Amino acid sequence: MSFNYASLKNTADALLTKFGEIRTFTRTAQGVYDPITGTTSNTTSTFDKLAVALEYSDQDIADGSIERGDRKLIAEAYGYEIGDTVVINGTSFTVVNVSITSPSDTVVVATLQIRN
Repeated sequence: MSFNYASLKNTADALLTKFGEIRTFTRTAQGVYDPITGTTSNTTSTFDKLAVALEYSDQDIADGSIERGDRKLIAEAYGYEIGDTVVINGTSFTVVNVSITSPSDTVVVATLQIRN
């Protein structure tokens, strides 16, 4: 017997709607190289997603992969990429790690490690 994870996703979405805030993410994609000018034109796009910003505990930081000042962002499911940026309370953070919770191919939520 398999479990229907759609209800878990619905619960996660409801909690993000209740406790989260709309965050604007920015993604810069490298464009085409122009040999005449010697430059590359970059393309920037933005997208809004619901997210909750949390602090890491001292125990999380102790393992070495998380630095002081890093934040944990629980966000609605999306194709986040390392290098995306998000502004929280006027401070710009860069996504340095993306973890997707997706039991049985049902994408429930994304956990982003962001760094100033």
